[in-house]
Amino acid sequence: MENRLVLDSGERLETIPGAPVAGRSAIARVGAIYALARGVAWGRALLRREGTQLVIGFGSYAASGACLAAWSLGIPVVIHEANAAFGRANRLLLPFSQGVCVAFDGFRNERVVRTGTPCRPTAAWIPAADGRLRVLVIGGSQGSSHLHQEAPKLLAAVNQSRCLRVVHLTGEFDPAGVERLYRGVGVEARVEKFSYAMPALYAQTDFVVACAGGGCLAEIANQELPALLVPLSRAAENHQVDNAREFSLKTGCLWAREEEWDAAEQARRIVALLDNPEALDELKARTAQWGLQDATLRIIRVCEELLG
Repeated sequence: MENRLVLDSGERLETIPGAPVAGRSAIARVGAIYALARGVAWGRALLRREGTQLVIGFGSYAASGACLAAWSLGIPVVIHEANAAFGRANRLLLPFSQGVCVAFDGFRNERVVRTGTPCRPTAAWIPAADGRLRVLVIGGSQGSSHLHQEAPKLLAAVNQSRCLRVVHLTGEFDPAGVERLYRGVGVEARVEKFSYAMPALYAQTDFVVACAGGGCLAEIANQELPALLVPLSRAAENHQVDNAREFSLKTGCLWAREEEWDAAEQARRIVALLDNPEALDELKARTAQWGLQDATLRIIRVCEELLG
């Protein structure tokens, strides 16, 4: 995805070696260590050539090589954690970082600043002309097999009391199979892999059913949308469960584990929320309060302080 988005924006894209560790075999982990060492070497050469003054890492193995290369050259490093708990890469990079930006509260470290997570700009919400409830299902970039199987059943149950129009994003999964499931339960749905016009899509959404990735939560909060979160069970270190739990505590949004899934019960919870305007307004207010729409500017301030 970065290849398209970065190049389309007119910026340059440089890539260095790296490989994931989570959920891999012992042999693959050894390979990941070797890839990290190569990434550090390539990163050092790149940063020297560019005269880089500061490096920002946004987590995952893709950030590790460049951040460690920067530290080895005495270049300030800022890391950003979008999740409720530090991931493996950021735990590795924490001792080598001069600035630490986070999306959630609760981190005990004197260098930590809650900045929120940078995301695409919001667009003004547009009411539905036909009065139907517009639901956006987001399976995440990897694709949630649970949501792809269960969302049609869930929304068919909601559709019995609310007339729906659904947009379902499948990520890496094939949309055709998901589209057939919606047709089978009689729910109108547009099923696509990705959308490169997310602000416009959020602006025409009334309710979200999604996994609980950090970036997705930031976008939901900035758009002040009610949601049912279903953490991806195969996410590394089960971090999406922590995200959903903490986000729900702060905002009051609904969440449910894949392992405890009951479509009829979740449909009942959604309808009960939508039928309670006071609860819905409170949820939206708390969600807006949690979201930080100036997250990009907050991170820039952290960087400027380090650069003097």
